[in-house]
Amino acid sequence: MPSIAREIVDAILDRDNVNANEKIYDALYGKSSEELLTRKATIAKHFFNPDFDGNEPDNNVEVEDTEETEE
Repeated sequence: MPSIAREIVDAILDRDNVNANEKIYDALYGKSSEELLTRKATIAKHFFNPDFDGNEPDNNVEVEDTEETEE
């Protein structure tokens, strides 16, 4: 099965501009929709947690207790 790039090149070489144009748009749409799906979770996490910086927290890091006791 030929790759999408090969199909685009073949359509251009055959002077089938309409088909080449459709294949280019399909390829661009596929790439952009994949990127949107992967970023959707990050955007949702940031929406509900404004301090979220995009990196997953490291669960192995120990956090020191910084609360001061009142005297």
